[in-house]
Amino acid sequence: MKKLAYSALALLAAAPAFANNTNALPPSEVPEISALDGVAALAVVSALVLLAWERRRRAA
Repeated sequence: MKKLAYSALALLAAAPAFANNTNALPPSEVPEISALDGVAALAVVSALVLLAWERRRRAA
């Protein structure tokens, strides 16, 4: 049931992206992210997840 709810929520959130909206805003420029910056960001997220997992494991 959770998967169905999450799938429906994701579909509703993505619906405007799939709509053929002619009044959409023009695309804007975004800064590029280098591979090193991307890997560093993933390392930070991974470290936080592992830290939270370890704290929960020790608390149990």
